[in-house]
Parts: sequence; structure tokens; C-alpha cells
Amino acid sequence: MSYDTALWPLQEAIFQRLDSDVSLKEMITGVFDAVPKDQVYPYVVIGEPTLLPFDTKTVPGEEISLVIHAWSDYAGKKETYNILNSCQKALSYKLELPGFQVLKVERLGIQVFDDIDPRIRHGVLRIKYTLRSE
Repeated sequence: MSYDTALWPLQEAIFQRLDSDVSLKEMITGVFDAVPKDQVYPYVVIGEPTLLPFDTKTVPGEEISLVIHAWSDYAGKKETYNILNSCQKALSYKLELPGFQVLKVERLGIQVFDDIDPRIRHGVLRIKYTLRSE
């Protein structure tokens, strides 16, 4: 059984969804895969994926878990909460991925904590997508 992974199509779909979400765009300076040097806060980064096989006898599939990072220099956690909530809303409706069918989307958790730099808040939204090749 030969097939392509959904890692890149999923990241592209997530980027497009977050980058085109009007309410999120009003809160942040950008959505990134790699953050430019001296990027102004707040911003969102599409983070680390983990892929596990989800194959049947006849159809390949994948479970891809990934992290959406929110970075803020707001004095307190409220801005980070709002950014993560907006990301969660934007990703709550079905993504279209060429060559793949999204079977299920699960929220795995949200966490906000102070960065090693005490001026910075770092939030993470963990999501898992279960996909099947078409």
C-alpha cells in the first residue's frame, strides 16, 4: 500500500484557515511556520506534528496531533486565552484537504504558562486530526 502523508496538506489547510480568520487576525500580527526575527507580539505558530498510522486493510489513514502556539507580551494571560479561543473556533469546522478525508477532529487540551522570559506568555492548543486517504 503506497500513499502520501497528510502532514503538509494539513499544515497548509490550518495555515489558510487561521490566516483568513478575521477575528483572529484582529488580535495577532501573523500566523507562522517559522517566526521572522524581531517579530512583534502577539502571534501564532503552527507547531510540532506527531503522526501515527490509522490504516485499515484497504485504506491508509493517519492520526496527526499538532500544537498551535500563541505568543503574547500582554501583562497577564487574558490575551493568550483569547487568541487560543479564536484559533479553536477557527479550526472547529471541517478542513478540506486534497486527497484526504477528515474523519474526526479532537481537542486534546489548552495550556497557558509564563515563558522563561517573565514578560512573555506562551499558550498551546493541542489538536488531533484523524484522516483517511481518498
